[in-house]
Amino acid sequence: MKGKKLAASLVVTLAFSTVAPVFADSTISIGNISVTPISAPAKAVGIQDASKIEISKEKAMEIAKEALKKHFGLELDDKKYQSNIEYRKDWNDPARNVWAMYWNYNDPMEYSHAGVTIDGKTGKILEMNKDGGKYGEQTPKKTLITREEAQEKAEAFIEKILPGLVKQTKLMPLYEDYGPIPYGNPNPIFYHFNYQRVVDEVKYDANYINVGIDGATGEIRNFNYRWEDELQLPSKSGIMAMEEASKILRDKTKMELIYLPIRDEFNYQPAPKSLKLAYRPSYDFANMLDAKTGKMIGWNGKDQDQQLQAAGLTEKQIAEIKKSAKPIVKKAEVITQERAKELAIEILKNEIEGDVKINNVNYVEGDGYWETAGRKAWNIDFTVEKKADSKVDAKLSIMPINNGRVMIDAQTEELIAFSNWQNDMVYGQPFDPVLTWEEAYNKAIDMVRKYQPDKIDQIKTEQVFIKNNEMIDGREIPPMEYYFNFTRKVNGILYEDNQINVSFNAKTGKLQNFNARWNEDLKFPARENAISLETAKDKFFDINEVELGYYRYNTINDYQNPKYDTRLIYRLLSLKPQYNLIDAISGKFIDYNGRTMPEVSQGDFNEKIKGHWVEKQAKILAQQGIIDKDTFNPDQEISRIEAVKMLVSARGMDYYYPLKEAAAEVKYSDVSEDDSDLRFIYMAMRHGIIENKEGKFNGSEVLNREELVVMLVKMLRYDALAKASDIFNVSFADKDSIKPEVLGYAAIAQGLKLVDGNGSFRSADKATMAETADMIYKALSYVNR
Repeated sequence: MKGKKLAASLVVTLAFSTVAPVFADSTISIGNISVTPISAPAKAVGIQDASKIEISKEKAMEIAKEALKKHFGLELDDKKYQSNIEYRKDWNDPARNVWAMYWNYNDPMEYSHAGVTIDGKTGKILEMNKDGGKYGEQTPKKTLITREEAQEKAEAFIEKILPGLVKQTKLMPLYEDYGPIPYGNPNPIFYHFNYQRVVDEVKYDANYINVGIDGATGEIRNFNYRWEDELQLPSKSGIMAMEEASKILRDKTKMELIYLPIRDEFNYQPAPKSLKLAYRPSYDFANMLDAKTGKMIGWNGKDQDQQLQAAGLTEKQIAEIKKSAKPIVKKAEVITQERAKELAIEILKNEIEGDVKINNVNYVEGDGYWETAGRKAWNIDFTVEKKADSKVDAKLSIMPINNGRVMIDAQTEELIAFSNWQNDMVYGQPFDPVLTWEEAYNKAIDMVRKYQPDKIDQIKTEQVFIKNNEMIDGREIPPMEYYFNFTRKVNGILYEDNQINVSFNAKTGKLQNFNARWNEDLKFPARENAISLETAKDKFFDINEVELGYYRYNTINDYQNPKYDTRLIYRLLSLKPQYNLIDAISGKFIDYNGRTMPEVSQGDFNEKIKGHWVEKQAKILAQQGIIDKDTFNPDQEISRIEAVKMLVSARGMDYYYPLKEAAAEVKYSDVSEDDSDLRFIYMAMRHGIIENKEGKFNGSEVLNREELVVMLVKMLRYDALAKASDIFNVSFADKDSIKPEVLGYAAIAQGLKLVDGNGSFRSADKATMAETADMIYKALSYVNR
């Protein structure tokens, strides 16, 4: 199901894209218009007969230009804009043909992009998008409207372009409903609204309306919808009751224990610094329930028992393989390059056909390669020269050479990785596989027996195969590769950071990839103190509810020529989608870095700030992850660490910056390496917001307004300017109370209108969270990114 969800999200992303694709090989130019020829290339995109085009190219262009002018205020000058247009199948529904049109304009001073997609049969507008601006122009750098204000704009736009339809939809929850953006995002919010169709109080998500709004300008930037005028949906009569469906879905939901690796997010290390026990939900392919038959079905609408093949080893088989394993001896010194080449050549003789040439041998250690997991290794690149195949070569336009590599542990002589990058298969062409999935599974076990036999009792040998061969042009295409992932298992618990992966070329039956990522000397927590499986399941179902839905699916695997059907299904609707991991010891929801997820809801947060003078600013900053909804109380005094976290989030975290380059070590005596807020302290030092100096940080100490303004101006990187205090004048009524060394900071804050003190600076007054949020919100206009 994950794959389908990803595919669906990509479709939405493409729909919102403002960048026109390039059709270099499938278009011809007519004037400044690029048109897909209605001939052989047209057949490639599914257009079989030019006579079926009901909306002409000229009419499509007329509709598109009129729509851009009416709804986006954009008039297109054909002399200025470059354009291309294609007639193709709709990516969202290949049964429909569409005209897709794109306009681009770019010069040294300004740029503009626009796109329109219309139904090739009815002329209805299905998609519109635009983007543009002037280079060097001071554009708004902060979000000016709240989500509620953006939603009003979205619904007014939908009502204008599709009268009455928004009343037939339900707005889907958005990311900011569930929790903050990790570490903040200072850039303006781009609001996405997804309205899904509701029929007879049941959601039908094959029909939807999407609108995108620029939060910095309030402009509509993207629109797309898919809507069937004539629906043929199954009757609700004969479906099982909600209570019965809920019980079945709960029974079918597995909660499995895993070991979660905890690492420094900004300074990756091959071995995690610690491990946590966590529960997560798990399904075998099927996660929906047919509302009439009561059977579990998968994303392709088929019953679970029709889809799955499974294989695994018995305890006896595992013991036999383990018995044959030779003891692993770890040498004190690394093996020589020549020895590594000898080992690699022996492996290549077993796994490769043809003349093998060793190209390069290099020594690696540390985290340069994912597979090594920090081990010392030799990496050997090779080339395989094969007999020429003119047919294959002509299709692929490549030399008949295969490349690959072998990676050998430099202390144990074990095979860490093997890759054979073959170029003799063309996607979409049918072939006769030389082995079945079951045969490939047995070969995969043989690879483990041959190269990592000592780990056979430490991996999950059970594997599941989903039978779902793709259809292309009416022909069934078998899998090009059989892939097996043998996850490490400790104390009966999965540790997915370590595994042995094996794959085979289905056409040749040859080993294609093998890698064994494995960390030694890890300390795995005991499971004795873990909450029970039922308790974990209770917590999971507390934030998920069962919903009835219409589910449209393709009855065949031919995605170019689909045949759709619709079922009534029951499924879980997550109220908090990223709340998927449960700490098995504390019972609290955690993220993938092991941190406890915030427990406050959007409703609770809205209630705390309702009617407050900082309500709008706080809402926007919370949506950007700059303030913590869990701890924010507007009239509460703010501590130093809370201010630092807000300022760093407003400045922006750098995921790729090695934090400790900001300072070899934190000098503050009251800050340790285990401090949960250490990453913010490091980033604050990097941004110059605080100094790394001897003494105490005093993170819990309440800030006064003077201290807050100094940190705020430093966050804007005006520190050097502020120190030139002699060039500034301030007009605060209490300016004489401002320390001389702070005068420049106060002047900058006043000049940029960051401080509203009713005419007074109030240096010694304690700063509140509301004041801090207001100052930061104003400062976002001046953050130089």
